Amino acid sequence: MQIIAVISFLPVFLILYYIYKKDRDPEPVQTVSLTFVFGAVTCVPAIFLELGAEYALNASTLEVDTPIYNRARMFAGVALIEEVCKWGVVMLFIWKHKDFDDSYDAIVYCVTASLGFAALENLLYVVQNGLAVGIMRAVTSVPGHACFGVFMGYFLAKAKYHSSHGDTQKMILWMALALAVPVLVHGEYDYLLTVDMLWVFLGLIVVADIVAFVLIHHSFHDDHPIVIRETPLPPEFPTTPPEFHNSVPPTFNPNNQCDTN
Repeated sequence: MQIIAVISFLPVFLILYYIYKKDRDPEPVQTVSLTFVFGAVTCVPAIFLELGAEYALNASTLEVDTPIYNRARMFAGVALIEEVCKWGVVMLFIWKHKDFDDSYDAIVYCVTASLGFAALENLLYVVQNGLAVGIMRAVTSVPGHACFGVFMGYFLAKAKYHSSHGDTQKMILWMALALAVPVLVHGEYDYLLTVDMLWVFLGLIVVADIVAFVLIHHSFHDDHPIVIRETPLPPEFPTTPPEFHNSVPPTFNPNNQCDTN
């Protein structure tokens, strides 16, 4: 059982640690931990929704195991459901959270929700199919979920920026991309698993990993506030003129001299 746990969770926490430590202003551990747990919890309804989607497709006029059937199942019946679950965690729990105030934060929280989902999904696959599957998923599916989270977070940061600055149209555009891009990449990833195109599948993994790494690197170096902050006076800034601070007001002296009593 310990080996199963290690195979299931080690790649998840290694990637999460890397993402978290890149943050110049690290997010509160409690907020990150809750995001991870909520991401894992959404794996359960996703399973039932995917079963329902598969049942609906089987009841349709589409012929099973044809390219169009497989694409419909992987894009709408798997990728869309799973990415909406992760996106929902971030929107419901993080979007208006006070700690979501810098651009890199979006990547931290989206990747965390994705890896929480991946952790439970990975555990279920390993328990059902054995350690060999867990090892394979450690270098494919788990990094894949992390990449989808990076793509989501990159666009979500832009959506948050425009939202806080009152530009609703651009906010909607970036929000749509934050969901659409992960769904498209995730759907293609799953679809390639159903066809005999191993090199294309591996190529997609390599390209997705490279793009995700570039976005992480760019977001880390370009980390900036994405909400409008009220800038308070610095602590050393005096609120009263120095000559009158903690002093008695001067009184009039007939000899034109100030008497401070």
